[in-house]
Amino acid sequence: MEEIVKAISWQHLAFLFALIFIFVFRQPLSGLIKRTTKIDKEGLTAEPSPESQREKTETSAEAVQQLLDVVGNSIVINEIEERIRNELTAKGLPVGEGIAKVLIKHLSGTQLLLEFERIHSSIFGSQILLLKKLNEVAGQGRTEEFVKNYIEHVKELYAEQLGEWTSEQYLNFLYSQLLIVSDSGQIHITNLGVEYLTWITRNGRREDNAL
Repeated sequence: MEEIVKAISWQHLAFLFALIFIFVFRQPLSGLIKRTTKIDKEGLTAEPSPESQREKTETSAEAVQQLLDVVGNSIVINEIEERIRNELTAKGLPVGEGIAKVLIKHLSGTQLLLEFERIHSSIFGSQILLLKKLNEVAGQGRTEEFVKNYIEHVKELYAEQLGEWTSEQYLNFLYSQLLIVSDSGQIHITNLGVEYLTWITRNGRREDNAL
């Protein structure tokens, strides 16, 4: 036995190792050979494997979804997205999957955020409270009489600033910003109004604005 071991040189061991390596990795090597496009002094160049391409595709799709989740989904966001897509389509611009989808989603979120910031800088604290009262009965709405009585109460509290205001003047801002609508004698909060209240709560914004 010792004679046999002594007779085995490093060349024999290298050859044996090569045979074992080829046997164990014969399938990956076969795939690599098929994908090889160039062999030069710098080494071997091969096309990516279908598996790696699949992994990259799955990774890209996952990254896209993560970016979309940052903005989230809502009725208002979806409406803005649809409007942007229609505008881009009308101009012959791509609106498909991947990066275009992410950009449209984030543009929608940015537009909505700027709209909420603008609204919040001008809205009265009492108007926010009115939106909350309307949100309590979303889908059902409050009667015009209920809203009128609420406004009269607000005018009493802020007689110096709002004493001469009519109900129409008080509600004009909420109507113009599409936060409320009137239908068959009932006043309803809109989807945008609901999203605005959600944004206030989620971001810890103050609700005690002046008036």
